[in-house]
Amino acid sequence: MFKKKNILVIGDIMLDKYSHGSVSRISPEAPVPIVDIKKIIFKPGGASNVAKNLSALGMNVTLLGITGDDPELKELIKVLRHTNIKFDPVKDINIRTSLKSRIIGNDQHLIRLDHEDKNKSNMHQELYKKVTRYAKDADVIVMSDYDKGVIKPVSEKVIKFANQNSIRVVIDPKGIDYSMYKGAYMIKPNELEFTTIVGESKNKNEMIKKGKQLMKDLGLKSLLLTLGKNGMILFSKDSVLTFPTSQKDVYDVTGAGDTVISVIAASLASNKTLKKSCELANVAAGLSIQHLGTVSISKSDINNAIKKS
Repeated sequence: MFKKKNILVIGDIMLDKYSHGSVSRISPEAPVPIVDIKKIIFKPGGASNVAKNLSALGMNVTLLGITGDDPELKELIKVLRHTNIKFDPVKDINIRTSLKSRIIGNDQHLIRLDHEDKNKSNMHQELYKKVTRYAKDADVIVMSDYDKGVIKPVSEKVIKFANQNSIRVVIDPKGIDYSMYKGAYMIKPNELEFTTIVGESKNKNEMIKKGKQLMKDLGLKSLLLTLGKNGMILFSKDSVLTFPTSQKDVYDVTGAGDTVISVIAASLASNKTLKKSCELANVAAGLSIQHLGTVSISKSDINNAIKKS
């Protein structure tokens, strides 16, 4: 399905922490449940989850970003140790590695606690130097922008460098301004992110019109709009294609966007068409949302799902 290609992932690197426990009573101190923690699981989050997904698809992956130099980074290194990901972050002693800590009681997601230092690092030049070093061997570059301050300061230079070297850049975007993504091969906003940029659409025709305009304004080769249970719309130079969702039962959408961008990158690197890449990404997204938390979808998972459909 996919050839073993080199993918460079750049983005906001996070550690996801899941604390699972049981709830049997309410606290006497405040009207909140008491969770007796039984199990703690750490997983790669943000751009590192994209890297893990790509690794599960058989890619050679290099992961770059800016982190702190702290216990969270050490835990993330430990989590990634069992993958073939080359992890080479810029370490900034003045910031914390982003941590998303989720408390789950009786299989219910109760609260999420975030530790992050958004837009506080000044080490983007060091990051760009690493990008140019590793990008020369990359078949595709993925920029995983969670709007924490890593991607936007370097995106214009990375896209320019990639275009000069005929490397496709696919971006999972965030924020209220997409101008720094100009010239990329693809951006992949979800419906909320898309609406934040172009405004509400009264109907599908207006949504398509706005998608075409956004693609033109940014000089993109393609734009993939993901619509959750309503599937995906692919805008390209020649056409607008709609992909219906492959899964009606949504358990947890955490990480579904990471799954989509990973499969798109792996497919494009393997010389599959844009349409085929989106078809495979749509299948993978349907598998992803059936699980609690982030999950890596493998080639065999996608193959099995296609056979059953």
